Amino acid sequence: MKKAIYKVKYYWHSMQFNKNRTLLEDCLSQKLKSDIESKMKYHEREAINYITKL
Repeated sequence: MKKAIYKVKYYWHSMQFNKNRTLLEDCLSQKLKSDIESKMKYHEREAINYITKL
């Protein structure tokens, strides 16, 4: 059961990372870019964390 939960959390963080990467490409404001980059780093760390638990 835990593996299924970890898999769902991994996919969710991966999707959020990809969404933020797309937003970053279209962003013009430097402040907004830095906010999006910090969110991307968070979701990337969490995705890696959950994939290692599988």
